[in-house]
Amino acid sequence: MNKIDYNQAGGFPLSTQILDAGQTAYSIFNAHGAMAGNFAIIDGCEVGGGGFVTDGYVRINGELLELKGGQIATNVTIVEEPDLRGFEDGSQKAVIYKRYATFGGGNPSYPWASFRRPLNLFQLEDRLLKVEKATPIGLVAIWDRPADEIPEGWVEHTDMAGTVPVGHQNGDLIFGALGSTVGAKEIQLTSGHLPKLDGQFPTLANNAGSGIVSKIGGSSSSVGGSSSPSFQHSEMKISFGNNEKHSNIQPSRIVKFIRFVGFSE
Repeated sequence: MNKIDYNQAGGFPLSTQILDAGQTAYSIFNAHGAMAGNFAIIDGCEVGGGGFVTDGYVRINGELLELKGGQIATNVTIVEEPDLRGFEDGSQKAVIYKRYATFGGGNPSYPWASFRRPLNLFQLEDRLLKVEKATPIGLVAIWDRPADEIPEGWVEHTDMAGTVPVGHQNGDLIFGALGSTVGAKEIQLTSGHLPKLDGQFPTLANNAGSGIVSKIGGSSSSVGGSSSPSFQHSEMKISFGNNEKHSNIQPSRIVKFIRFVGFSE
């Protein structure tokens, strides 16, 4: 911030340029309001009984202004009151302009409903601490947005890439080891995976009659034919399948998992 040393001997060169420098230094205070944002209530402006608002300070379009309170109205306007001073040539001109905000319908005007009171730095610190306590370090969440949009305090949890979460089941042979990865997206079927079949299948043709000889459990029987049949052996070959893997993926949506790591200081 600029500084002007007025307290000097020898005839201080008070000029319009010096006064303009003082005005510039004073206007820097407006920048403090940027921390709160536009239409922010900086101080005061408490709403009391009957809808009466106390005096305070607000920020409007980059300017810190005193707000003269009163009965709440729909809009807030800015008032500028010039202070006339006499000059050496006998004229009177506006030298000081007193600007303040108040309730009213001037032009321009701003809706009072747009004004908000931001949290101060101590309140923000307390709020952040509560957020970190409510969101413990290590919490994993589903993120359905691109990686470059992951919010502050979170990182991608790559350990979950290509997997679907399953609840831990204490004591279970497969689901009992917390943090382990089980299953596969494709599996190769073997003969042991095929269903077990038990039944009656033709094996020999009876030439002497129309009966069919079947063998079940090591014994033979003849149905509808001669008791002394002659047999003609025939061989039946069956070939099927292509030895391909099949998908083992349940209906799924591709997302990212993110892990909370806390806010940096």
